[in-house]
Amino acid sequence: MRILLISPRLEYPVTAPGWEARPAWLNLPQMSLLILKALSPEKHQVTTVEEEREAIPWSGTWDLVGITVMTATAPRAYKLAKIFRATGARVILGGIHPSVLPEEARQYADAVLVGEAESLWGQVLDDAERHQLKPYYHHDQERPEVLEIPLVHYEQQDKPRGPVLCPVITSRGCPFRCEFCSVSQIYGSRVRNVPISRVLAQIEPVRDNYVAFLDDNLTTSREYALELFSALSKLRVKFIAQVPLRFILDEDLFHRAVAAGLKGMLVGFESIAAGSRKHLKKAVSLADTGLAIRRARAAGVMLHGSFIFGLDEHDQTIFSQTLDFIMEHQIPSISAYVLTPYPGTVVFQRLASAGRLLHRHWAFYDHISPVFHPLRLSLEELAQGYLQFRTALYSLRGIARRFLAGMAVSTLAYLQLNLAFRQTTLGLKEHYQAYFRWLEQAQPAFPEETSMAAFGHLRQ
Repeated sequence: MRILLISPRLEYPVTAPGWEARPAWLNLPQMSLLILKALSPEKHQVTTVEEEREAIPWSGTWDLVGITVMTATAPRAYKLAKIFRATGARVILGGIHPSVLPEEARQYADAVLVGEAESLWGQVLDDAERHQLKPYYHHDQERPEVLEIPLVHYEQQDKPRGPVLCPVITSRGCPFRCEFCSVSQIYGSRVRNVPISRVLAQIEPVRDNYVAFLDDNLTTSREYALELFSALSKLRVKFIAQVPLRFILDEDLFHRAVAAGLKGMLVGFESIAAGSRKHLKKAVSLADTGLAIRRARAAGVMLHGSFIFGLDEHDQTIFSQTLDFIMEHQIPSISAYVLTPYPGTVVFQRLASAGRLLHRHWAFYDHISPVFHPLRLSLEELAQGYLQFRTALYSLRGIARRFLAGMAVSTLAYLQLNLAFRQTTLGLKEHYQAYFRWLEQAQPAFPEETSMAAFGHLRQ
């Protein structure tokens, strides 16, 4: 069979011309398509496409089209599914969004793969060859062990502005059930670690580039992390990873990671508001948070902090307080987003039950566009506060104020990251204007207490 595997791009129904939520080169490369390709017998001709980076090959005919879907890319995925089905191809949808909303996805495809694909893909291919695809494929018992994940090596086709990032995974599953995250529902709460020997086999061919560990928390198991860092130190690699703040405060573990080649960390600060931190069960104090930031800078490791706006405890002061905190502690790189209640999460169910969701047009579930009624903020205050925060943070003055901290880790990486986020921020107001106009025109069933006139200049 001729098989096409696609990771679709985000496609808004309306937005500012040329605006994108984040530059494509900032998106971490994916492994899911390569894993499915590696699992496909050689008799099949398999082509993979990450649409953020490359064009879909429309010429020719395809027997089977597989599309991996995140919530924000669901409308684009459904559109592609319709196009390919019209050509006679059979389409199967998988990924996080179809896994939590399989009945929705089934409306647009011949089949839906729910959960992890490794132990199901062979059956999908056999059924597709016999023209007997089942409506749904899912695991009847335990989730598959990670040993079923084939070793794949990512080859980046485009020419990135930054370093080449080669994705690697060491585990699946997460014991923490954060209310805004669906990882534990998709992959389970039991952490399944890849044997160190298999991790090294993934890294060996690409170790001259940067290794990007895709695990939601590389250090869930301290014992495993110590063994991993010991093995990595012998390879002389450079790597980035997602880690919690308490990892940096574990001085021995952190310095072992630095010695092993740690160059960058994605850390979830989430919020500096005391109420939110208590609600999110953030055990690290703000004082210790400051210590972790200083320790990362002293070690020459780029710390990329993540913040969320729009939590129930947030009022209008959260934006200036967060900006002051970032400037005071000289955090070099930031991802600051509006809370997005993804289907399959606790926060989605809570907001849906309370009638606080604005709509379910998934493209706007993008970390940027407000899709729910905040509790202590109006929609205008959330959008305007977020816009003002980003404008100040990524102004030339805001970048300059943190420049010395960026120099302490990597001047080039600091400038690349901050200027990229500055570029997307410059078009954010126009994106909001288009979005709020769309809300007025496309969403007639707003709750009566919501007045769209309150958006003022954001609609001008």
